Amino acid sequence: MKNLGPISAARLRAVGIDSPEELRRLGAVEAFLRLRRGLPFDISQVFLYALHGAVTDTDWNQLSESTRARLRREVMKGS
Repeated sequence: MKNLGPISAARLRAVGIDSPEELRRLGAVEAFLRLRRGLPFDISQVFLYALHGAVTDTDWNQLSESTRARLRREVMKGS
């Protein structure tokens, strides 16, 4: 998937997200929250943007500031 390499894929598998279909079903915010809760280190906001870009087939650095802000708000609600 766009924006996600082997390390990102391994991190997703570590929290039970084993396929692109599963990532799409959960969505970027839920996947990010699972990563944050399930891994023993911090996950950056850039990974949130990369996940959203993977789900929407968009380069993460092309996301608008309004989309980034919405994603951050959704993460805060889910925390």
